[in-house]
Amino acid sequence: MQIQVNKSSVEAVDEAQKKQKEAEKKIEQAESKARNEKKRAELEIRKAKKEVKDRTESMKSIEYFWGMGYITVVLFAILQNGAFQHDFIDFFMAPFMWYVRFCKWLVYPTYDNGFNQKIAYTGGEVWVIRILAIVAVLFIMGIIMVIIMETIKQYKKMWNEISQMFLIGSLSGIAVLGDVTRKYLPVNLILLFILINMGIMLLRIYLRKKFDYM
Repeated sequence: MQIQVNKSSVEAVDEAQKKQKEAEKKIEQAESKARNEKKRAELEIRKAKKEVKDRTESMKSIEYFWGMGYITVVLFAILQNGAFQHDFIDFFMAPFMWYVRFCKWLVYPTYDNGFNQKIAYTGGEVWVIRILAIVAVLFIMGIIMVIIMETIKQYKKMWNEISQMFLIGSLSGIAVLGDVTRKYLPVNLILLFILINMGIMLLRIYLRKKFDYM
């Protein structure tokens, strides 16, 4: 009887161990299957990401191609626009000519006496006037440079696809309608182009601060 009980106990232990091994085997199979599914999912995700990346790069290439083509057409239109060419030259020549006149004035400083007559400064006041004029010009140029640098800094912060759209759009409008605009609006087209884009930038800054938009 004792031998039979011991035998039954051994069989029960063996059976329990067998079931435990089967359970562990099932767990390992389940874990292996889960790992395989995870690897398969990761592979599919990588394939999907690569496909999206390839399509995005292809779309960017096409967009860049057509964008450059459009810009080329706009540049050719500008080259054929007489008013734009004239204003482009004036935009840079006007400051240069003013500088030349200022240098000539420094050599012989004069002032208007109110009767459209130029009266030359005399004596020691000549050098005082020259120094004051140079200081004033340098001060004004410094302010202008600070404004320009700050404007460029803000423009870089706001630069995105919307900025590109407005930039190219305003340039296209001036290139196409430059001659007509110049007839009815006596303003330098280059200056008008700069003012338009600065106005758009200021408007976008205002909208971003107020509505978190653009």
